[in-house]
This record gives sequence, C-alpha cells and structure tokens, in this order.
Amino acid sequence: MGTLQQGLQSLKQDLKNELNIEVKDTQPVEESIIMPSPEQVPMMYRAQVSGRCSLQYGKNQKDLDRWTEEWVYPNKKDEPSYQFKKPQLALDDGVYRFEIEFPWRVFSNCGQDSIFRPVIGKDGIPFIPGSGIKGLFRRLLEWADISDDDKRTIQNYCGTADKPATLRFLRAYPLGDWAQTKRVTPRNKNEEIRYQMVDICHPQQKKQVEGGGRPQAIALISFYKPTFVFELSSIKPLGLTEWQHIEQLLRKALNQGIGGKTSNGYGLYNAPQDKNLYPLAFHLFAKGVSPLLRNDEPEFRPNLFKATLRGHVSRLLGGATNNVDTVKIKVNQLFGDNSPGSLQLYWETLPEFLTMGTYGRENTPIYENQGILYLDVKKNNNNQDIAFLQKVMEFAFIMGGFGKSWRRVYHPDFMNYNTRAIGCHWWGSWQKPDQPLNINNPQQLTQFLNGLFNTCQQYLNINNNQQYINNWRESWHPQNVKVFSKVVAKSELITLFHEDKFKYTPAIGGKNRGDKRPKYVSCVWHRMLPIENNQYLEIMTVFRGDNQLWNGQKANFEKEITERNFGLTWGNKN
Repeated sequence: MGTLQQGLQSLKQDLKNELNIEVKDTQPVEESIIMPSPEQVPMMYRAQVSGRCSLQYGKNQKDLDRWTEEWVYPNKKDEPSYQFKKPQLALDDGVYRFEIEFPWRVFSNCGQDSIFRPVIGKDGIPFIPGSGIKGLFRRLLEWADISDDDKRTIQNYCGTADKPATLRFLRAYPLGDWAQTKRVTPRNKNEEIRYQMVDICHPQQKKQVEGGGRPQAIALISFYKPTFVFELSSIKPLGLTEWQHIEQLLRKALNQGIGGKTSNGYGLYNAPQDKNLYPLAFHLFAKGVSPLLRNDEPEFRPNLFKATLRGHVSRLLGGATNNVDTVKIKVNQLFGDNSPGSLQLYWETLPEFLTMGTYGRENTPIYENQGILYLDVKKNNNNQDIAFLQKVMEFAFIMGGFGKSWRRVYHPDFMNYNTRAIGCHWWGSWQKPDQPLNINNPQQLTQFLNGLFNTCQQYLNINNNQQYINNWRESWHPQNVKVFSKVVAKSELITLFHEDKFKYTPAIGGKNRGDKRPKYVSCVWHRMLPIENNQYLEIMTVFRGDNQLWNGQKANFEKEITERNFGLTWGNKN
C-alpha cells in the first residue's frame, strides 16, 4: 500500500498528463502514523501469554483484576454500569417470567475464551442461553415420575423433527449486580473492591495422591448467589394456568441443576425435594480453616466434598491394583474427566449454621458449618457404585476431614496454639439408622479397614491380588501405610508436630527449616474421631513416603507414637 506522499505524486502526474494542469509543489505533507500504546489494548483482545495478559493460568492477578473491571465497567457504586432491574413477573405482554434465587454458585461456560466465563449479552450483561434451558426442560422426558400426559405435553412444547416447538425458551438473566460487588479488607491490606463472580478451580489430586505434579489455581467466572429471571414465550396464546404448570415443570427440571459443574453443587437451587433421589445422606458438622478464593477471599465451598472423595477413591483403588489405567478409568467414570461423571452431590447448609471468622494472631480465616451431604450415582443406577461410595464416605469421615487442611486436627480445639488455625474437625451422624457408623475402638477400626480393602478389590473384580501402585505416594495398601490408634479423652499426639525435630521434617510438617509456608504434602494424617462417652479415637496415619522427605525421622516418629501406647491398627509392621 502506498503512502500519502506517493498518492499525491501520482495524482499530480495524472493531472498533468490528462488535463495539462501543472501542480506546483508546496510544503511536503508529513506522514502521521499513530502507534497506540500496548497498554491501551483491552485485556479481552490481548494474547494470553505472560507479560501481555494471563487470565486463567498466570500468577499475575493484576491481569485478571483489570480484565474484570474492563468488563464490569463499574459505576460510582463500583457495581456494573449495566444491569437488569426486576421486570414484571408472570404473564406480561406475551412473555412469561419467573425468578429463582440460587443458594450458591451457578456456572455456565460459553466455550469461546481463554477463561471459563458465561455468554455475554448486550452491554456486557451475562446470561444463560435459552438452548440450555430447553435442553434441561426436555430431560424431563427421561424422568420416571413424570406422567405420560405431561411427557406428551413436554414433547409438544419442545417440538420434534416434524413439528415445531410451541414454547420459546428465551433466556435466563441475573437481576441487579451480576458481578456481586463486595467491599472487603484483606489481611494486612487496605479496603478494596472485589467481584465475587471471580471463582477458582484448584486441582491437586496428582500432587497429593500420586506425587509430583504442581498445584494449579485456575480462574473461572461463575455467578455467586444470583437471582435469575427465566423468560419464555409461546407461538400461540396460553392461559395463565398452563403457564403456571410449565413453570412448575421447569422448576422440577432445575432441581437437577443448571449449567456446568452441577455434580460439585454449582447450579443447584434447592435441596432435593425427594430424598429417595439421593440414596446416601450424611448429617455433618464442621469447623476448620476456610478455603480461599484466588483473591484471598474466604468462602465455604461445597465442591470440597467431591475433591476429597475423588482423591480417596484414587488412593483406595491404587492400593487394590497395580494397574494405573484401571484406577483412572474408574475414577473418571465416577467423577468425570472430559465428560461428566456419574456421581451427583449436593451439600445443603442448614439455615443460619454457616459462620465465618478468623482465629489467632495471623487472623486465619475459619468457618463453622452444619448441613446434609447427599450423594447418588445417576448413570445406570449402579448399586455397586453406591455401596462403594458409602464406604469411601465413611473412610473420609473416619480418617481425616474434608477440604482445606484436612490432614490435621483442628488446633483451636485440641491444643493451646494461638498463632494460627490449622486443620479441621468433622463430626456427624448417618441418616440411615440401619447403617450406623460404629467405630469406637481400634479393633473396630481394624475391622472396618480390612473390610474396606476387600471392598476395593471386589469393586475392581480382583481376588487377593497383593500388587498395588507402588510409585504413588498415598496408595492405600498395608505395605505403603501404617495406621496407629488409641482411645483418648484429649489429644496425646498433636504436640509431636510442634517438636523442633519433627516440625521441620518435610514428610511431617511439610517444610524445611526457614520455610515460611509448607512446600510439601505431608505423609501424615492426624484425626480425632469423636466416639461414645465424649471420647475420641485418636488416629495417626503414616505413609512410607520419600526417604529424603523424612530426613531419617520416620522411625523416631513411629517410636514416639508407640511409646504413648498407640497400637498398630492397620498396615504391616515393617
């Protein structure tokens, strides 16, 4: 492409040749090339590489903060400049609307960006497309408790290849502040504005179970406790009664959750109305160190249950066979990989039982909570899967806890330690009285763990194969792990973790001397299991681990345990 100067010279020559007009040169025209500053390019249009923009995988949170603010385009209240106000509900000028309040997060991914985010509509306001809502509504045809009349009606509403649909599923959109603006004062920082829609995934299974790998903090966008308005219309006039019946059916469909990550508790708006839909249920009480979002904001996150159970299934099956592929196939079938898993999970926090706070001189964020955890395996109605998950859930409850710092007992309850909160403490009851959890002494624990080991082998159709995945750090096999236990009134072992010789052993405390924070995953689990008569079964689980991480302290650590009269409850002596 020629420059402006070249264009003028060409025009002057054409005038002279064709019209005999001589154009005299005047002052030369200077080219004016405006080079925009790279910093003026919005984050949305930058390459996702370090130094330009890193929304999903980088450590530089400033990029994510700026991208979010550019999208939100905040007003004077720091809320999104463009929001929807509450419209007329029910039937209004041919459009039927109803609203739903979600108790936790809703995740809907557009699938087009370098960061998981919802579809963005006019003025940047995100929404859930009607196609997804229709798909959810149509799934009612597969439900056993939907009458034949309703199924025929649903078929007419959704249409067939030969007949157009009656209903138009327009969309669902959030009311008001869809970014969920919050003014917070982080630890040791000044007050600032945060947007609760910035969410996080934190997969750690490979590092914790298999050894190796690096933890990742992957950002995504999800609606935090939103109120959504669902809009529908029809190609023909419908009476209010029929619209109300459609709303009733759609609410029933929404009970299964809308959007993605529903097996983690995202997109579920109501506790299961029919408890028979979830054959496993556990009433749990909890206190512990709170999970943190990427921006250091504490939040009790129900997806901690699935993460914990997934890790335990890998450990248990990794101790039952040495075939890695077999284990991973089973794990992915239950919990999902590139496609959704069969496990469905719902955590129902009981009203007014979730409290957040801080503890210690370092103001560690903590929580207390109470609720019911529902579990089911939806695909194939597989009773074997359900029976197996019951045992895995019992294992998780007996041997540790759920969520952040689950390998340690809750220090504020079991030790005079005021620096920071460490660990978690879970107690509760099984919902099914015919299947009580009856662990009150070391002998019953031995019986449970022996039965669990056999259950894992039977689950994989293995008979007495003693091979296990011996290069995984936490394969649950008696050659790889020792379990010590004793009935106590108060903890007799917690102080071991704070003795100087063990505190800086990476296999125990997770860090070397001089480390400010743990760098390694500990090879030790410590649990105070509540039992009858206000006592505890104190359980210390020790994995073989890397010799270098033990710094020669493994034998000394086990000696200290046995000298306090803790017996070897499971695992081989040597």
